[in-house]
Amino acid sequence: MPAISTSQDIKAEIRRKGYSLLRAGDLRMSDELRQSWLSLSIDYADLPPDEYLPGGARYRCRRYGRFHFAPPTGALARLPHQDYFQSADINRVTGGIIRKFAPLLDTTFDNPFLPELIRFDFAQFPLEDAHLKQDWEVQAHLIRVTADCSEQGHPTPEGIHRDGAAFVTVHLAELVNAEGGDVSIYDTDRKLLTTFRLEQVLDSYLFNDAILWHAAEPIVPLAAAHGAIRSILTFDFYPGIAGAGTDSDLTR
Repeated sequence: MPAISTSQDIKAEIRRKGYSLLRAGDLRMSDELRQSWLSLSIDYADLPPDEYLPGGARYRCRRYGRFHFAPPTGALARLPHQDYFQSADINRVTGGIIRKFAPLLDTTFDNPFLPELIRFDFAQFPLEDAHLKQDWEVQAHLIRVTADCSEQGHPTPEGIHRDGAAFVTVHLAELVNAEGGDVSIYDTDRKLLTTFRLEQVLDSYLFNDAILWHAAEPIVPLAAAHGAIRSILTFDFYPGIAGAGTDSDLTR
């Protein structure tokens, strides 16, 4: 039995419309795994600033790491850290430049919740048998966006964009005193399909990044006297592996 499960037919929804919204209450896991998730969420307090925001803004912090995923066995292996790149045709603000993000902490890589969530997410994709037999690269991003009375926090300063992956999954990790952050999904022609808000920790959405576009609205504080926080754990799934070699044993 999978370590993380849901009764929702996410695969059918992605096959039919390209995306699926999963509420936290429909996600099932053991108490032990949920405790591992709480331990992982502590790592958001140690995210370095994103140095590539427009105008030198400082409202976003992040780390990222790479995994080799073998679907036939479910095995995951940590891949060497690399710089991050998106083309300008899918990201009009920071696309076309090489970005250097700090790697995930060892505690994040080693947390048992992370590989189980990757396996759960991958199992929801409507894939042909050939894709289930090949290797995949999974890029994991921990991102925290903050806002106060003087500055909004922009989850997607690039606006409507693609990540450049085959599939993308986004999981709400933290929401404190925050209003806004509405997510919009668009079709290939950038026609709006739906808008929703992630409200509870582990509210999630999964989508076919090859055919859809997405964006998220800025956040502002609910109570002006305090700052706002919105954090996500997001995975980008790519068929094939960029680069060779690993720097750790397979994650069990």
